[in-house]
Amino acid sequence: MAEPDRTVQFTRELLWHGAVGEEPRKPPVTVLLGPVGSGKTHALDRIDADLGWGVVHSRFDFGDAGPSPADVLTRLAYGFSRGWRHRAKPRFLRFALALIAARADLGTTDYTRDKATLRRLLEEFHRDRRPRWVDATVGLGVRVATATGTVPAPIADAFSAELPKLVRAVRPRLAQALRSLRDVEWFQGDDAYDALIEINRLARGREADPERLTAWLLEAFLADVKENHRRMSGPERRSPCDCPESRRRPHLHTWVALLDNVDHPGGLAFLRALTAARERHHGTPDPLLVVATSGSWRGEWGDELGRVWRPPWQPGTGVGRAVPDCGRASYEHWTGPPDARSSAYYPVLLEPLGVGAVAELLGRDVPRAHAEFAHRATGGLPGAVRHVARVLLDQEIVPGARDLLGAGGPEPWQSWLSALGLSTVDVDELVAAAPFATAPWLVQPRAEGAVVQPRIGPILTELRASLWVRAGEGVGGHDQVTLHPWLAGNLASALARHDGGTPGYRAQFAALRAVAGTDEVRLAYCRLAVGEFPAVVDLFERDFPDLQHLDWLDRLTLVVHAPDDQPLGAGYHELREQLVKADREHQPARTPVRNELARLIASSWLAANPFAVRGSAQNRDIELALVNLARASELADTAQLYTFADRAARGLWP
Repeated sequence: MAEPDRTVQFTRELLWHGAVGEEPRKPPVTVLLGPVGSGKTHALDRIDADLGWGVVHSRFDFGDAGPSPADVLTRLAYGFSRGWRHRAKPRFLRFALALIAARADLGTTDYTRDKATLRRLLEEFHRDRRPRWVDATVGLGVRVATATGTVPAPIADAFSAELPKLVRAVRPRLAQALRSLRDVEWFQGDDAYDALIEINRLARGREADPERLTAWLLEAFLADVKENHRRMSGPERRSPCDCPESRRRPHLHTWVALLDNVDHPGGLAFLRALTAARERHHGTPDPLLVVATSGSWRGEWGDELGRVWRPPWQPGTGVGRAVPDCGRASYEHWTGPPDARSSAYYPVLLEPLGVGAVAELLGRDVPRAHAEFAHRATGGLPGAVRHVARVLLDQEIVPGARDLLGAGGPEPWQSWLSALGLSTVDVDELVAAAPFATAPWLVQPRAEGAVVQPRIGPILTELRASLWVRAGEGVGGHDQVTLHPWLAGNLASALARHDGGTPGYRAQFAALRAVAGTDEVRLAYCRLAVGEFPAVVDLFERDFPDLQHLDWLDRLTLVVHAPDDQPLGAGYHELREQLVKADREHQPARTPVRNELARLIASSWLAANPFAVRGSAQNRDIELALVNLARASELADTAQLYTFADRAARGLWP
């Protein structure tokens, strides 16, 4: 059996509610973050399959509509109410009774008369095995909600089938359900019908209050979850449990709500209402783990998470705790050190696929070279891997080749960019601004220097909010903020092959160079992007004898990641020789250091292009140039050059 992925392992860790006899743990609202194509829904599919019948769970997707919290609770309660092996059947008595009260059309504004009508209807409901008024009330409520747009048609169709089943479960236990309302914190008085009339008024009265109604329904729902968990979740000896200590200690699992696309309409409102309901209780925590997915960090959603957590594109100098990659996430990290500010939410970044996972996604018989190229070209983005797989079908992977993803025109880059789902940015506008959107110093949260390109501010804001920009540790230990390599590569490639009426690749990089000011490293980045190779060698030759090698290498790393518009039909060796020849013609009086620098910068620049096939010959060329520079250096920190040479030999730099 294959080793489960990290999202599955992480969820298994959070499932632990406590050993028998111990104080139960408080479960978080975990939000798996990632841009379009990062595998968020796939991760939920894997978690769902892993939970199987061993853990009580339910699922909802916000991607198709904008449901209310009550709609989501109804679907979750229905999912939890399935039959589970070796367990009693869940009963959502309080919640179903509250739904009956909320949807009943009592037809008057007289409190006493309404109360009597509701009592009579419920007594009829209790006696009659086929209470037609329940089906009529539910059906009418769904039809009205659909007609008014409060419940979208796909959700209404599901509720037409699910809601009556939840409601009918109350019939044989009506007296118990009425008594159980006393456990709801907001219940007041000794008469349960008073509470039900209050719910009806909140739902259908002249001064309806949807927020307070949602709070009522959540109180009832969470009370039902607690009671069912207590009744159903004894030590699960027959469950296929992989908890680390499961064989030594009988223990309890949480229940799990899987929520996809919570950044879509209705998602944040539901999570906010749920966390508010939880915060009102300071006793035993409810046994409900929420695992949600979000493809954005923007607006109110960013404010909700940003109370404790730093945005993913914010480097370590910002306020708040860093959002971890899933591989480093844990329950202990969420709770944090004793002085850490607590949060109901636990945002976690989905990690890119490794080469092995990319190979698995491509297919069993895919050659290793195909998997390595797809991993490098896509940055491990699952959606991009599938895109590249179609392009690479039956193609041979030749080291040094640059035309595997298309030799002419804007495809396949333009079509993939159209699928990004960016809400405020036109694709043509994004491509035209590619130099500004990919420049490392402009991607920073607080971009340095003037930006004259129209609309670049909204474009960068959109890319950050859509999680295409991430902070990470730089090679020299400095914080870096980078655009996702798949997106950056597509933007530069689309612009380089763009033949429309807007300014082209060279003109746009010239505009970027104009805002670089006197910063020589930024100027070198722009010059290399447009092929002014000898000027870049001049800069690094001048600084090599005096600048500390780690700082020099950090600058070189930034510069050689500049994109290129070199011919796709020409291979690595041909282009490298052309670049070195151009430098010899520019500077005929050569030194050994100049020769090595020309070869190093040319090889590194061509190797940094993620859409080019990197081979062992390139790795050796970069390694040898760095080793020879270390031997020629008169500074004390040549170890850095050897370290980078070793990384280059393994294909890890630049």
